[in-house]
Amino acid sequence: MSIRLGPTRGSLRVAHSLPRALPSFAYSIRGYASNSYPLFAFTWLTRSPDTITTQDILSSLPSSPTPLLAPNSVPLLLVTPSFAHWLDPSDKFLPQLMRQLHGNDSNTNSFYSVAAVVDKIPESSALNKLESEGLSLLAIGKENVHVKAVPPRRFGRPASEESDILVSIKKEQTSQSPTGVTHEIGLRLANTVFVNGKESTLLGMQWTRDGTTNAYTLDSTIDLTSCAVTSTSSAGASPNLELPLYPIGERRKVIASMGNILRQISKSSDPNSQEPIPASSELEKDLPRYIKEYNITDQRVSVWALVENPDIQVGDHSLPTRDYLIQSLRQGGKLHRVVSGGGGWGKKQGLLSLDPEISFSGSVQRDALIGLDQLFNPSAKVETDQQPFHANSLVGDDLSLLSQVATSGDFIQFFVSVDPTSMPDAVPSDACLSEGNITYRFGMLSNAEERSSLEIMDGNDNITVVPNSFGALSEKAISYTQPMARGGETPGSSTKLDIPGCRVVLDSV
Repeated sequence: MSIRLGPTRGSLRVAHSLPRALPSFAYSIRGYASNSYPLFAFTWLTRSPDTITTQDILSSLPSSPTPLLAPNSVPLLLVTPSFAHWLDPSDKFLPQLMRQLHGNDSNTNSFYSVAAVVDKIPESSALNKLESEGLSLLAIGKENVHVKAVPPRRFGRPASEESDILVSIKKEQTSQSPTGVTHEIGLRLANTVFVNGKESTLLGMQWTRDGTTNAYTLDSTIDLTSCAVTSTSSAGASPNLELPLYPIGERRKVIASMGNILRQISKSSDPNSQEPIPASSELEKDLPRYIKEYNITDQRVSVWALVENPDIQVGDHSLPTRDYLIQSLRQGGKLHRVVSGGGGWGKKQGLLSLDPEISFSGSVQRDALIGLDQLFNPSAKVETDQQPFHANSLVGDDLSLLSQVATSGDFIQFFVSVDPTSMPDAVPSDACLSEGNITYRFGMLSNAEERSSLEIMDGNDNITVVPNSFGALSEKAISYTQPMARGGETPGSSTKLDIPGCRVVLDSV
């Protein structure tokens, strides 16, 4: 299936693969790590995790007589399930990694790190949409890391909320923008029940360094349910989205709904129309036609609804699908998966149920997040320059209305997911990015059937090293919060993205 979603941008840049030397990478990393801005990122990708050793990872980092990380930096390490055993306290990888990152810095006798298990790591080139095993590392100032410990499980109470990681890119505050501008990506973590017995793995760690032997010792580990990190950039972030969706039917007005249940939509696409039809009528007519036209043999199609309030004005409704979606989301539009509905009779005829979630618990419950000093020393009076973590990602969305997906007068358009490899590339390749800037890449895994065919295409058994890159893919969902297009004091807008193969790429500029 070929869908016009805009022109391809950029060209493919091939990163080095081990065991090649890394002279150009090492040079750029040293310069960035020694800068007063305490950010450092590194990603390792592989198709054959069983052949990769810890030495392959450690030897790819630049060797330097000075520490690679600034003082008070916190390494945040994401690994795929194939490498989850490297996070075990009995494994030697983490102490060796901490030693290589911090060196023999006399100012680093006690410090923290955070580690998590994610589903996959995205490839770094726009022309390559494959998904890899591997690791991704981001080091960031301690004052910009906030976490929440897993609460004790109480008898008769439901399990704790799903674990997530939140990465925020914030523009420096100025007199023109005193509150700063923030982009935020949330990531649901991998299910690790069959890896280590935990539903998910997100760990806060406290380390000490022996000044005599320069040995690094893991003193304490605490299971976390949320971790939020904030990066401040002088110009903020340049976002790129890839949303592999195809429109079904026409944009119509919402006539009646309650909570996350859509009851009636307008019969006509005329924005002034008030004549109602059951909400599922259009899908019941158009989906079978779509399945037949594109010869979808298993006849399983996932559907999303774009909900827009009447204030959203996308100038040209004939825009390519991707461009229209991006403009709508920037103005407050939200994508919701259609989870059930259709058929029925009487009052239940033609109802559609939409997933009401637009953001993750870590985004909503910001007051529950604390600094690492407080996490590991809850009873001590911690003297730190750690900044309070204020809720800002959902200020544009009234929390009391999160379950009210659509109201009368809103507009709705249905979409189906498509194979992301059939679409022109929307996100820039490494060759398009400014050297020294960190690129954050997050998204959703492709469908299982698509992944198996994609993985057969690449027989590369090397490890690819990508500096200045950080990110991961989820099998469950990501969330994305961005500034509203109207600017000024208008708050941001959040949406959940669980579309197979979708991507959100933020380039710090």
